[in-house]
Amino acid sequence: MKRYWKLMAISLIAILAIAVFYLQPVFTKDQYPEFTFKTVKGDSAELNDLTLNASYTPVLIKTNESTFSYTQEPLTLTNRETHYENQQSYFEKLSANSSDPQLQSLQKEYKQFMRGKYLDSHNFFEDDIFLAYVAIDESSLHTSAKKAVFDIQILNKNSKETTSYAIDIPVTGAENYLSIQKVQIIDSALKIVTENNFLTDKLEEFHIYHLDLGNQKVTKEDVLSFESELSSGNQNNMVRMLTDNSQAAHVENELVFEAHYNAPFDEEKAAADPDYYPEYLGSEFCIYNLKTNTTHKLAVPAELNPENTMALIDGTTLYLYDLTDDAITVYAVSVNDVAKNTVYTLELPAGSSSNREWLDIVDAKLYLATPTKGSQTEKELTVYDLDSNTILYEGIIEKAKGSTQKSTDGLNIYDGIIN
Repeated sequence: MKRYWKLMAISLIAILAIAVFYLQPVFTKDQYPEFTFKTVKGDSAELNDLTLNASYTPVLIKTNESTFSYTQEPLTLTNRETHYENQQSYFEKLSANSSDPQLQSLQKEYKQFMRGKYLDSHNFFEDDIFLAYVAIDESSLHTSAKKAVFDIQILNKNSKETTSYAIDIPVTGAENYLSIQKVQIIDSALKIVTENNFLTDKLEEFHIYHLDLGNQKVTKEDVLSFESELSSGNQNNMVRMLTDNSQAAHVENELVFEAHYNAPFDEEKAAADPDYYPEYLGSEFCIYNLKTNTTHKLAVPAELNPENTMALIDGTTLYLYDLTDDAITVYAVSVNDVAKNTVYTLELPAGSSSNREWLDIVDAKLYLATPTKGSQTEKELTVYDLDSNTILYEGIIEKAKGSTQKSTDGLNIYDGIIN
């Protein structure tokens, strides 16, 4: 027996470690607060399809200039439950299911095809006939080969057959990385949109690649560049493609791009003024039609302050919005016909801050989360109907009764999904 005591001790330690690992969600269940949605007015049924992505910070340390946090615990909030990521069981983590409802549906219906895929809806396309997946292999991009490859898999839903392709991407060698923004099959032709970031101070470009799968090659490459006098030699600019997350894997004929330009960063001014920020120079929006391969520009309307204007897209409607101390101005324009536009002005609830924490618009309903005045964990949540200019729901997200009340913790809502 003495000969085996070390082996038995090691086995016991291993069993205890595994048990603690599996049971960790049970131990942490009551470690962090639950949050509830308190209705102030309106119909709470407006929240039934809403899931908020947030982070809870147990300790916030404030100084005169900054706020610091040592840990952030990711969580999701609905009007039914609070679910912390660290409460997931080992088997839930192992399943690696996406939180995106579209991808969850694809995983359920096409298990074999979805196995081993990178779960980002931008990499997928689905219609009645095809389910396509595209990834980029850039393992040789920074070698002497300077090569990047589209790895493509297309499932024919009718025949149940999957076809794979590996097609070289035409690169210059100056690219730092490429990221997929959109995959589309239009008139049986595969088109892939990427954001190309460069090793130099050159502004990001968006490339639209037209592929011939039969001959396994790129037949055409359209480049959307936002280089201009405003952006020349300046790394302090921002360009992005606006995506409708609810339609990310489906047909979209128009793509919308947003560019913001700022003056070059001045280190001397920054050293002298702690509140220094480079001067805003201008913004522009560009709409690209994937069927006709044409582009047109859209200026920020006069109703909005260009410097504060934010943008999002829902279906074929582009929304530009600006928050002031007591109102939101929303400019809605059709990406199919920019002459069709509407301006909305919505009053903010009296108890909320004008600091937008999360905002989204789906089916002409505007969802807004803002911090309440005087609290780091309470949030004002409002749902507006744009067409009738009315508030459908107004409420407060707050700690549930019985949760530990601390003045040093904080809650941040950074995203949301409306199913």
